[in-house]
Amino acid sequence: MLKHLCRLLALAFLLCFQTVSAQELPNREFRGVWVATVANLDWPVRGTSAESQKAALRNMFDKIKEANLNVVFFQIRTECDAFYRSSQEPWSRFLTGTQGKDPGYDPLAFAIEEAHARGLELHAWFNPYRVSTVPNPAVYNAQHVSKSRPEWLLSFSNGKKILNPGLPEVRQYIASLIKEVTQNYAIDGVHFDDYFYPYPEGTFNGISNEDAQTFQQYGSGFANIKDWRRHNVNETLRLVNAQIKETKPQVRFGVSPFGIWKNNEPAGVFGMDAYNAIYADAVYWLDNHYVDYLTPQLYWAIGGRQDYRKLLYWWSDKAANASRHLYPGHIVQQTGFTPEEVPHQIEISRSNQEKNALGSVIFRAANILNNSNLIATSFKAATFRLPAAPPAMPWMSGKAPAAPSGLTVTLNEATGNYEVRWSRNPLNTHAFKRYLVYTTASMPATGALIPDGSVRAFTTSESVTIAAAEVPAPTAFWTVTELSPANQESELSNVAMVGNTVPVLAQQEKPILTVDQLGLGNGGTPETVPSPGAPISSTSNNVYVTINLKKKSGVKADLYTMDRKKKTRVLKEKYKAGNHTLSIPRGKMAPGTYMLVLEYAGQRSVQKVVFE
Repeated sequence: MLKHLCRLLALAFLLCFQTVSAQELPNREFRGVWVATVANLDWPVRGTSAESQKAALRNMFDKIKEANLNVVFFQIRTECDAFYRSSQEPWSRFLTGTQGKDPGYDPLAFAIEEAHARGLELHAWFNPYRVSTVPNPAVYNAQHVSKSRPEWLLSFSNGKKILNPGLPEVRQYIASLIKEVTQNYAIDGVHFDDYFYPYPEGTFNGISNEDAQTFQQYGSGFANIKDWRRHNVNETLRLVNAQIKETKPQVRFGVSPFGIWKNNEPAGVFGMDAYNAIYADAVYWLDNHYVDYLTPQLYWAIGGRQDYRKLLYWWSDKAANASRHLYPGHIVQQTGFTPEEVPHQIEISRSNQEKNALGSVIFRAANILNNSNLIATSFKAATFRLPAAPPAMPWMSGKAPAAPSGLTVTLNEATGNYEVRWSRNPLNTHAFKRYLVYTTASMPATGALIPDGSVRAFTTSESVTIAAAEVPAPTAFWTVTELSPANQESELSNVAMVGNTVPVLAQQEKPILTVDQLGLGNGGTPETVPSPGAPISSTSNNVYVTINLKKKSGVKADLYTMDRKKKTRVLKEKYKAGNHTLSIPRGKMAPGTYMLVLEYAGQRSVQKVVFE
């Protein structure tokens, strides 16, 4: 009882601490979680039916979405096996209990479909070299590489086997597996974990002379075998990244290396290091742009011998210098960790956003489902209280989508909810669609200038219901953007204004509506009438917009000068239900820029007008 009370008090302290800064929650932040399938750690229950496995994955993704995470690292290759339909490797035994047995569905295809339906990115997680997790050869079928290509293997005294990174054909083989998945599935990224050359464990001191013959064959030009081993891993990553970018340039590639690169790097941090123990040189990968991001596994507390804060600062410096992203990995269940440890670590990462520390990844999904150390509670209540979209990578190819249009926001007095609707731009045809719904206290100019803490929804549909309690006062303005598959953000939709707040008419770089007096013929009716938010032109002194009324309503239109000193009422009429084209007269307005505020059916829209 006392232990439970202490945990609740610790969480209460955490919530009080973080709710203060809730408005500063980033609009763009990578929030990932590992879904481990090796040994059925997170999913699935081995040998259960396909429908049971699907239901469990749906439930898991629901919980991940509820915690406001936005990326899943889904493990699809654990020991040279497959959680997808592969032409080269057998079905994983962790699906059915028997390696090579068809599970009756394609787990990767299903996972992508379910993740994307919730707006979650799915990064396919591969273990590149591990051949076996148990020494018993009987569990591996004849197609398994341990039996079809025994000459490719390195075997160790602890019974473990890996593919030999020193063989060029092994590196090409791994790259071909990545190509197969990238080509055949709508993945958003490829992710490698930290297993390269084997870790020392127990009485096993790591690799010794098992690859001496390979070094003799391929190691010319290297002063020692250690440098050659690091080169082998580097080459694997170079080939994989090149294969991904050649196949689908928008697919991201990242690695989660062991959290310490070298001893005393940063100064004062000591322990086993990746550079010398498993021959992984993550700084080299960054500097040579073999990866788009790193997720170093920083599984230590703040202030300890391996201080999270020191390591985070060091890694973020390296990422920023290489113009790549850093999303540190966090462990939830660790001896001595209190419920506030991981949330505090995330706050430290956020303080280094200018150094490209732009997110976090949680180990692992079961901790979210089980609310281990109250992690899901703290995420939903404070740390990830508001949704966020993953950040864009400026070096990635592709272009931003076209902006949504026709945004309407209506307060349902009966339920106390805002009903928000908009239309997708027909120019956007990518299948994985995601929208950001923002609210602000002042007129937004561009998505990049919208203050952090403004996201109210991150959704895949063209409508969303938001409780009024989730919208802080004095919110007046609403807008929506769409993301590309590579997370580039569109321009803003039209802006809807809701409530009784007098509009703040902030400057904008580009007009939403343009009135060009040289545009059409001399008639007073436009040849085409766009929806609100679309560019128009007219030779008349009128602005034409369309509205849709579900019931009879009064409509008012005001033109404001940009200095907010003058307001001119230009329309006040009652209309029946249906579509209406409104002719809004310019009147005696001089040439210049104005803000058109349109009020009808309990809502407001705000659009810029330029009279030339």
